[in-house]
Amino acid sequence: MKGSDSVISETTLVPLSANDASCFRDVCRAAGYSQTKLHETYEFLVPPPSDRLPPTLLSSLRPCQSPFDVLSRLFFLGIAVDADVAAGLLPSAMVQSCLQSGLASKHDGKLRPAATLVPVDDLLFAADLQRTDYLDNDLFVPTLCDAALHLNAVAIHNRGGKTLDLCSGFALHGITSSRHSESVVASDLNPRAAEFARFNAALNGCENVRAVTGDLFSAVAGERFDTILANPPFIISPSAVTTYRYSPFELDGFIKMMFAAVPEHLEEGGTFQAICEWVELEGQDWQDRLRSWFAGSNCDVWVLSANRQFPSTYARSVLSQSIADEVELSRQQEQWEQYLRQRGVAAIQGGFIFLRRRRGNNWFDFTELTKPVREPIGDAIAQGFASRDIVFGSDGDDTLLSCRLAVADDLRQVETSHWKDFRWKRDSIVLHLDKGLPVTIGIDGYIRTLIEQFDGSRNVRECLDLFSKEIGLPIETGRKKGLEVVRSMLKNGILVAMPS
Repeated sequence: MKGSDSVISETTLVPLSANDASCFRDVCRAAGYSQTKLHETYEFLVPPPSDRLPPTLLSSLRPCQSPFDVLSRLFFLGIAVDADVAAGLLPSAMVQSCLQSGLASKHDGKLRPAATLVPVDDLLFAADLQRTDYLDNDLFVPTLCDAALHLNAVAIHNRGGKTLDLCSGFALHGITSSRHSESVVASDLNPRAAEFARFNAALNGCENVRAVTGDLFSAVAGERFDTILANPPFIISPSAVTTYRYSPFELDGFIKMMFAAVPEHLEEGGTFQAICEWVELEGQDWQDRLRSWFAGSNCDVWVLSANRQFPSTYARSVLSQSIADEVELSRQQEQWEQYLRQRGVAAIQGGFIFLRRRRGNNWFDFTELTKPVREPIGDAIAQGFASRDIVFGSDGDDTLLSCRLAVADDLRQVETSHWKDFRWKRDSIVLHLDKGLPVTIGIDGYIRTLIEQFDGSRNVRECLDLFSKEIGLPIETGRKKGLEVVRSMLKNGILVAMPS
């Protein structure tokens, strides 16, 4: 282990009392310590490494003049603050809570952070300081990251039931879900993650969260859940450097093993949502490869691919997060590329994989995401499952033809034309759906005419017949051609099913 190990292992937080936690939250709220203000002030969505802060940011910092300045520099940027200045801007009870809980320490007239503290919506989450010399430490509990934000955005929050935050880290997903769940379990292999989970549960007044330690499902053997959320270690590399970040198995073998264990821990109708990475092998269709993982799982599977990287780009992107020296970076990049080439890896795919346990003929579907997802769209994901139940119904087209569909709210149309021969000639029609799963799709005038038939008052069969008459197609031809478009529009959320 590196020299920073002792610093991390000695960072132990003591949960605040209910009264102190409430006061702590009130001070942060009054100070405007929020995601929005942090982003506006520092232009970061997640805490940057405190030992690699951009020089332009450091030079722009002025003396602390507000509680927000003190809190953001201590717990977002990881910078020490003059103790007298902090005492003059923060309530004394707040400073005492920071010292007594272990969030900060006082040395040489400075208040020094011992952890990050990041706001997510109206919740607060503590984790280890973001430092590059901590990243290769097995005990490290990382703070907020893009992957965690993305999973949080797509999470389905069913009312009631049991929730499992798998590979929980500081328990972002478990604590966020606690408001919607009867009970929550946060499980992680790192025992220090349980300490942070307990601290964060107390800090946010969540009394239904239980933190446990174990490898994958070992700490919840025999238990079933209605909702499972997982941000597992998935980085694919020649060696598993850390438990929280790097896949401990060859290539994507770890997440394959995880998915194999999921069904026995889901209640009927329960959902599992994970953000992860998987490999695309030379000469093999990656969709077929993933499909084989779930054969006989008794689960519907929905894969949302978000990015695809070649081995060289992937290796450099990951390694540059912790290696600043260009010579060392190039050396390790070559090792990674060689490892991936020898194993026939053409590319690394990343995104979400969702499972839902359901008796019957299970379906399997893919969606390509074209934009990052940050705003909460859990309801749209739940709707996506319901829409696919209709599309992949076991009774063929009958269910779909009898459904009443309507155009999704907030669908935008952008049409471009050019002037030629004394009139406007259309170049393109593009539909944009900004709410829910982001969709951008080009259509023609015929498809626009078809979509316009769906006002929620008629079933699909009636809409297709009206469309056929309007454009002069035989009824059977219009139904056949239109039905394929309807399936696609229903899956991407442009059309939504009306209540029965």
